[in-house]
Parts: sequence; C-alpha cells; structure tokens
Amino acid sequence: MKPDLTGILIFAFLGGGIVTFIGSIIKFFNAGDVLNFYDEKIHDKNKVSKIVGNDIFYTGLGIILIAIISIFLNNKYYYAMMITQTIILLMGLLLSCYHFFWTCKK
Repeated sequence: MKPDLTGILIFAFLGGGIVTFIGSIIKFFNAGDVLNFYDEKIHDKNKVSKIVGNDIFYTGLGIILIAIISIFLNNKYYYAMMITQTIILLMGLLLSCYHFFWTCKK
C-alpha cells in the first residue's frame, strides 16, 4: 500500500500540529514543569522551557513543512516524504530527551 497525499497531510496536521502546540505551550508560557520527568531539584525550569520547548516546537514545524513541500511533488516521492516526517519526529523527540536529561540541569 503506497501512501497518498491525504495520509501525509493527516500525519502532518495531527502529529505535527499536536507536537507544535505542545512545544509552543512549553516555550511561550514557560511551562517546562509540565513534562513528565521534571524535578525542580535537578532541572532549571527556564532552561527546560526554552530549550526543550524550542526542540519540540521546531520538530512539529518541520513535520508540517515537509507536508507542505510534498503537495508540490510528484506522487512517486510520497513514500520518501512519509519516511522523512517519521525520521524528523523521532529525531526531534530524541533530541528533546537528550537536552532535557543532560543539558537542562542546574
């Protein structure tokens, strides 16, 4: 089963939209303490909000950007676009975890 443009756009605006929304809440409202493993004794809330919020926000925007680019491409590239979106999501979330656990400490 080959992916079509509808699948790419649904993944982008559901997955990417939710990730962008969560990243913007964390970034713009200084809400780093809503993350699951946040401990105020270990982590700096401002660093977590700024760094991890940026990571999550730009990950979601990257997913949406790939979907917008795929509108203008031929349908033989749709599978590559879906793989690219998945890789951006996984790498962005791994980068967010790395920054959260190793660079956002006090």
